[in-house]
Amino acid sequence: MSCKKLSIVFIIIFSFSLFAIPEVKVIPIPGNINTDMQEFAPSLTADGKTMYFYSKRNNSKYTDLYKSTLVNGKWTNPVELRALNSPYDDQSPFVSDDEKFIVFSSNRDGSIEFRLTNGKLGVSRDLYYAEQIGGKWAKASSLSDKINTEEMEENPFLHENDFYFTRYPFGNPAEAKIWRAKIIGNQLQEPEELPSPINMEGTSNIAAVISKDGKYIYFASNRPGGYGGYDIYRSKIEKDGSYSEPENLGSEINTKGDEAYMIIDKANNAFYFCRKNINENYDIYTALILKDDDESKVAIKESPVRDKPIEEAKVNQPQKDIEIPNVVELPKKEIPKKDIVTKDEITQTLKDKKKLTLNSVHFDTNSSELLSDSFPVLNQIADFLRDNPESKIRITGHTDLTGDVSLNKILSLERAESVRAYLHSKGIDRKRMNADGKGSTQPVINNLDPESSRLNRRTEFQVID
Repeated sequence: MSCKKLSIVFIIIFSFSLFAIPEVKVIPIPGNINTDMQEFAPSLTADGKTMYFYSKRNNSKYTDLYKSTLVNGKWTNPVELRALNSPYDDQSPFVSDDEKFIVFSSNRDGSIEFRLTNGKLGVSRDLYYAEQIGGKWAKASSLSDKINTEEMEENPFLHENDFYFTRYPFGNPAEAKIWRAKIIGNQLQEPEELPSPINMEGTSNIAAVISKDGKYIYFASNRPGGYGGYDIYRSKIEKDGSYSEPENLGSEINTKGDEAYMIIDKANNAFYFCRKNINENYDIYTALILKDDDESKVAIKESPVRDKPIEEAKVNQPQKDIEIPNVVELPKKEIPKKDIVTKDEITQTLKDKKKLTLNSVHFDTNSSELLSDSFPVLNQIADFLRDNPESKIRITGHTDLTGDVSLNKILSLERAESVRAYLHSKGIDRKRMNADGKGSTQPVINNLDPESSRLNRRTEFQVID
């Protein structure tokens, strides 16, 4: 089966760190999606207005695929995808941005059959592909035999030319691992199991998704150190293809129950994930992002809990039209005139004031790539942390007032993450460092002249022990 359509899709997931969100409000997804039966594995179109998922909501013995649309901030009654569903299990939909094709898992007739050790016939769960033509779904066909095996294949996800999925032995999801197959010349290649630390021996790892910029992988795992069952983790994909140590998304998302399958909805400024409370089935939840400075909610486009719409900032708009939310103007005496750069100065400032602001941590324009002239002062920060092994720090990135507000916040977080990665490369435990990004929301000077912009572009280090 040709994968031409698969190779050109653009996924809605983008690089968005939960670690930068100071507070989130987690609620069951509004509307008529969740029931007492299981709802799992959401997938969204690019505009965030159409959701695919699977459920046993009709009290069926088997799971089916469903579709719902967002209307006035609530999800409509789901419609069963009769053209795609079979008399057996149909699960784990992945829909393309433009809704032109779908990949899903099923053990329908035609799936690979085999004999179990007790002599009974087993049917694997394989991955299937279908296109939507003229508003109607064509008949689904089995994906490449390089992907489908006698084992169970589930949770498909495509990012550019990388096709991800979950595989585990029949009847043994405790051994689930995440796999990836390259797409070369519109053809799926032999898949490979992702290496450590994504897949971890003796644990179950499922439902990988990749950020739109390809920098992060999100997945669920029951590895030690979590809050309970499956938790959602995030790992950075390094330039050499290796993965950073996965980080748990924290107690706002993960609980004593199971959480899995997180997707981010850029269009509506929210994200979705699945949660299985103890003694219950999976439901789909949404996380609403709250303001940094008070309890009022950030206006979330098309959300039932929004206060009022917010104007999207325009890139490179004229100075007189720029709106800066949550501006904090500091007294003149607090504006740094020069950086504190010596080890003694850094140590004294962090010990006495618990906070250090640096303008000498530099990056390429519109990039999170650290410049080499930043290394000397960062080495001094690393020395402080080695000399004070009980201390933990929060690294916060800030940008100037030019450009798009939301993009600035993402960029500032990525820069803080780069600083964290550099300090880790100098032997500092990642667990001693948190990364945050405020973008252009907290300038020290509310001006756009070059000197003001230089002072606003800063990295802050705060001792949080």
